[in-house]
Amino acid sequence: MARKMLQLLHLQNIERSMLSVSYSPKCALWTSRNVDADHEQWRILVVDDNAASAEGLAAALNADGCDTRFALSGVDALQAIDGWVPHVVVLDISMPEHDGFATARVLRRISPTRNAGIIAFTALGEDYVRSKGVHAGFDGYCQKGNAPGVLVKLIGQIVQVH
Repeated sequence: MARKMLQLLHLQNIERSMLSVSYSPKCALWTSRNVDADHEQWRILVVDDNAASAEGLAAALNADGCDTRFALSGVDALQAIDGWVPHVVVLDISMPEHDGFATARVLRRISPTRNAGIIAFTALGEDYVRSKGVHAGFDGYCQKGNAPGVLVKLIGQIVQVH
């Protein structure tokens, strides 16, 4: 188990060094999308193939007062929105089968999530993600390594409570 954690950390460090000039966690809003929420509790769907990461982030967002669920793949995300529509989808990029870009394109095409906010939540650098992400339908970016409160602040720039 410890060996796997070290391997994962090593791979994340390699990924960071390859795709970002320096590692300083960033969050940025890329669009002016506003999602109307009819009540105070935001519905957030976290999509990440790493179960511990997805579950941990969902728990942190729940503790912050959000109604949060998680999915471990793009296909699982589509099943999660059946009967429960998120205001914002927090989406990892590097996932097997269907990466975050492909998943975002599908979410933008279907009625329940066409107008939802979509935030890239990844260790990849912002320049790389933005170059593909804006066309895929992402509204913003938050680099992994930030405290959950930073992500909540970004979500708050998208969700408007009425």
